Order: sequence, then C-alpha cells, then structure tokens
Amino acid sequence: MSTVQFDITYSESRSRLTNLLRIILAIPHLIIANLLLQVAQVLAVIQWFIILITGKRNKALFDLSSQWLAYAASTNSYAGVMFDQYPPFVTVSGLSALHYDCQYEASANRLTNLLRLIWAIPAMIIGSVLILVGYLVTAISWIVIVIIGKHPKGMFDFLVKVHRYAVRLYAYLLLLTDTYPKFE
Repeated sequence: MSTVQFDITYSESRSRLTNLLRIILAIPHLIIANLLLQVAQVLAVIQWFIILITGKRNKALFDLSSQWLAYAASTNSYAGVMFDQYPPFVTVSGLSALHYDCQYEASANRLTNLLRLIWAIPAMIIGSVLILVGYLVTAISWIVIVIIGKHPKGMFDFLVKVHRYAVRLYAYLLLLTDTYPKFE
C-alpha cells in the first residue's frame, strides 16, 4: 500500500507584509479549492463503485482527485502561513517549498473501500482535533511572523505534521490509498 508523501521546506525568515495580508491573498485559492472539493467528492463516489465492482482504481479518476488534493494542500499550507511563495492556480508546479507525492496503485481492497466512511470516523475525529489545535498554532505563528518576521521552528514542525495528517486523511477518504492516516 502506498502512502501519500507531503512535506514543506522550512524557512525561518518570512515576509511580514505578505503574511499580514495572507488571508486576503488566499481567498481566491480557497474559493477555487472548495469548489473543486465538490468535484473530488463526486469522483470519490464514482471511484467507490468502480473499486467495489472491479477491485481496482480508475487511473483517470485517481489522477484528477490527486491533482485536487495537491492543489488543496498547497492552498491550505499557503493560507496557514507555512510558506511565502504565492501558489499557482489549480496546480502545484513551480512551488519550491512544497513536496506532494501520491503514487497510483491500481489494486484496491474491496472490503476497506466498502466500509471506508465507517473506518475513517476515528481518523476524522483525530483530524478535527488536530486541525482545531492547528488553527490556534497558526494564529500564534501568524502573529509572531508579522511582528518579528520569523517562523518558530517548533510551531512550523507541528503544523507540517497537522497538514500532512490532513492530506493523508483526505487521500484515504477520496480512495487514493488504502493506507490508514497516521500522525507522525
């Protein structure tokens, strides 16, 4: 089973101005990512039926869902003050601070996909708690960055783990992988 690889390169020195305006700058990306989430969810339902019938993932649906996940991860990471480079729209190409990789694996376990939403409930609860704590740490990081122009390494490392967990949870929910998400 393949796991989703996600990482963000740390940069201690940060732009005060772009971080001060970060939420305003991120709004167009957040709107597009949330609209495309609806498409990704429809694709996941179609993929669910395909997996139950054939036992394999459809490559085209996988690619579309994976591309959305990469874009959403870059958008959320940018909005979450993880890096300063303005992300391109609907792609992650050219983003030097972000690394995302989700390898296609054709075979899929029918049983885990049949019961995916039920088995994902504990991971979604953990994810909700982590994301709430992540919002708090992001707000504190934002204040620190705006005041001193540096992102504290400990906060950054924790936020990378939160973002990584969220990406892996979405990959699991969108049927991109059968690997259960772990916080590591």
